[in-house]
Amino acid sequence: MSMFRHPLFFAGLLAAPACLQAAPLATIQLGGSISAQQYSIQGVIQSQRSAQLSVPVAGRLTTLAAQAGQQVKTGQLLAQVDGEAAQQNAAASQAQIAAANAQLEQARREYQRTQALAAKQYLSAAALERAQAQLKTTQAQVQAQIAAARAAGAQAGLYRLTAPFAGTIARVNGDQGALAMPGQPIVELYDPNALRVELLLPASAYADIRQDAPVSVSWRGQTLKVGRIEWFPATDAGSQTRTVRINLAAGSQPAVGEMASASFVTRGQADSRLSVPAAAVSHQREFDAVYVVDAAGKPGLRYVRLGTPQGNTYPVLSGLKAGDRIAANAEQAAALATSPAGAR
Repeated sequence: MSMFRHPLFFAGLLAAPACLQAAPLATIQLGGSISAQQYSIQGVIQSQRSAQLSVPVAGRLTTLAAQAGQQVKTGQLLAQVDGEAAQQNAAASQAQIAAANAQLEQARREYQRTQALAAKQYLSAAALERAQAQLKTTQAQVQAQIAAARAAGAQAGLYRLTAPFAGTIARVNGDQGALAMPGQPIVELYDPNALRVELLLPASAYADIRQDAPVSVSWRGQTLKVGRIEWFPATDAGSQTRTVRINLAAGSQPAVGEMASASFVTRGQADSRLSVPAAAVSHQREFDAVYVVDAAGKPGLRYVRLGTPQGNTYPVLSGLKAGDRIAANAEQAAALATSPAGAR
């Protein structure tokens, strides 16, 4: 039997498209996303241990063993200023100590001999007393010489700069052979393993910050681990600011001297913000719009004002409210809105 003899076949072909069911319209019910208010400010990355090394006397740099970026150990010689006079004084004091010790030894022996003769009654008690007094005088002189030698040695040490702790050389001022003046920093040193961020907060903002809330610190797009936070309670009278020091956890390696950003949670009330996915937005010629779905499930175009996109979402500035139901896909909603009722 030929298929052309069955009219029902053609009727089935014509009815098939109308029988196809469209995909259900996915919808989203808007609700405010609660986010606490933040206060952000930038501060300088510092080292918790730093030193500017200088000499208290004038002289020429005879030794300059430090270079910027160099890692040094505690006690390592970094620079030395010409202190020939001080070195000579220290050497002379050492020689005087040696001479005084020799005199002290001679005085002890003389006293021992006098003591032995007095015991045999060959010398008078007055002679023994004189020998004892001479010994005490010599002992006092030796102690004075030792104190003077130590002072001279300390003065000679002022011409040498050594690292007070292990760290990194940040800066070297001057060159070998140049004249160093008293108090002029010659070598600047810091510890790269103990860093902090120092912030100057306006006094009004300081009062609104929650000190019990976590603090976020970032540098060059990297989030830094936060350690102990120091909140300075006094307000600077001139700038009307308070200092906050955020100590970074061990292992943080940002560059000293650069700026880092810190975000604090404030005591202000949280705000409710609406956002819609990018797929739900229909970009018209002059406006943006979304399809709002009514109680019957019918989508209707509504113009809205959106903010700057944040990833795959747009913040809603106006046109929508919490509780509105919108189509998750604007293209699908547009097709359903323009199609015949039977096709839906």
